[in-house]
Amino acid sequence: MAIRKLLPLVFVLVMLAGCSTSIGFKTVNTTDVDGQKAEKLLKEDQRIKNAVVLIHDDRLIAGLRVNTFERFKKRKIAKELSKELEKMYPEMKVTVSADSKILLETNKLIEKEDEQNYSKKMKKISSLVKEET
Repeated sequence: MAIRKLLPLVFVLVMLAGCSTSIGFKTVNTTDVDGQKAEKLLKEDQRIKNAVVLIHDDRLIAGLRVNTFERFKKRKIAKELSKELEKMYPEMKVTVSADSKILLETNKLIEKEDEQNYSKKMKKISSLVKEET
């Protein structure tokens, strides 16, 4: 009898745990450039919930997820951070987007750990940002 009462509670807890998409802050750097500056900038910004940064060759891609109440300003936030990152890394092509698709694609690319295809995939992700606008 007690199992019947606990079963819906366990079901709800499992469903809620499955909906969690917390990526946190992740930075992958395959160059000699200091990637900690970019990670520090994004971590210190209170408007950002999750961020994934990939630095490879002459490109830097940052996918962001902003806090719930900042969602209406996410393009403005991405533009501001893009300018700051361009100042930090003037020799790189910087792409910053608060679109979830960019965050997920960049995270997927990092998790595959296929460094040989980073350049090709990073160009593709950058083109996705241009399609977005």
